[in-house]
Amino acid sequence: MSKKRFWHQGLKFQCHQCGNCCTFPGGFVYGSEKEFRKIAKHLGLPFEEFLEQYTESIDGYVSLKSPDNGPCILYDNGCSVYPVRPSQCRTFPFWSDILKSPDRWDEQAETCRGIDKGKFWSKKEIKTQLDANTKNPMKAEPSP
Repeated sequence: MSKKRFWHQGLKFQCHQCGNCCTFPGGFVYGSEKEFRKIAKHLGLPFEEFLEQYTESIDGYVSLKSPDNGPCILYDNGCSVYPVRPSQCRTFPFWSDILKSPDRWDEQAETCRGIDKGKFWSKKEIKTQLDANTKNPMKAEPSP
């Protein structure tokens, strides 16, 4: 039998597209090759050009750049690729590290005004979000 988590009774969350989760320093946005190809297409760029301009290698995986340790490179008064954003972005704040405890959830609520407001998410919906987060982030090519 699995341990009952605080979120099993459900949680409230509604994205306000405020950008706090896109603009905190030191964050990395990983994605699968499929997700990055969708973004490249959305931007009207060849895939290789997108990778060169918008991504970097972090710990052996491809991540969107955060110039000067600032906001995501695709953030400009809002997400410029919102309809095709990576699953890591789509599933926020339903990440395993945030759902570890009520304290972590409450801590995230200090910077995210959508937490504990708006839509009620059932245990099943939250589990679906947890499972939807990128399972196979794109590996970076080794440097020559």
